[in-house]
Amino acid sequence: MENGNCTKNFPKPYRESTTFSEDSYASYKCRDDGILHDVCQKQVDNRWVVPYSPYLLYKFQCHINVECIRSVKTFKYIHKYVYKGHDRTTMEFGTCQNEIKQYLDARFVSAHEAAWHLFMFNMHCEWPNVVRLQVHLPNHQPITWNTNISRNLQDILRRAQGKNTTLTAAFKANTNIPEARTLLYQEFPQQLTWSKSARKWTTRQRGFAIGRMNFVSPKAGEQFYL
Repeated sequence: MENGNCTKNFPKPYRESTTFSEDSYASYKCRDDGILHDVCQKQVDNRWVVPYSPYLLYKFQCHINVECIRSVKTFKYIHKYVYKGHDRTTMEFGTCQNEIKQYLDARFVSAHEAAWHLFMFNMHCEWPNVVRLQVHLPNHQPITWNTNISRNLQDILRRAQGKNTTLTAAFKANTNIPEARTLLYQEFPQQLTWSKSARKWTTRQRGFAIGRMNFVSPKAGEQFYL
């Protein structure tokens, strides 16, 4: 009770039938039968009855409030908890000396999960494998290099030109592998295997993978049409 009123909006108004409100909650049927009951030295009627399930009350022998809602927000609410990950908290240590506060992003690890980590067991598995498929124009592929090995730009470009990407290797696979000619670019990982060391596509012996092309904005022009 707050200020003499029930925070759960009891007693509910009388209703001849069950309807759904604007927020998708059910407003249950509540008939005016004129019967009053003495509860805790107060007289109450049907308007004070909490929605319940007789089966659940009998099974668990405790107070259980059961209400029905119908909205797409129900699924969003459930999946929010399924996919939000571990319990996390934001903690602040010490006294901040300036306007930029120092925070520690921590997460709770149970004893079972800690033991699983200590035994070095796998925390998760991913199947099937996802192969990233590059999309680029001729001689516009991304290049990476180790600065500790070489800093000469010409040497870096010369080595990069001799390395196939998933796209350039797909063109060569169409020439060397007959079954590749019947596949779209994104279908290559399903029947072919990408070798990172050899930088080429080979016939897959078992299983399959999923191909995922990098996003290309329509503003990219020729690369988008490719």
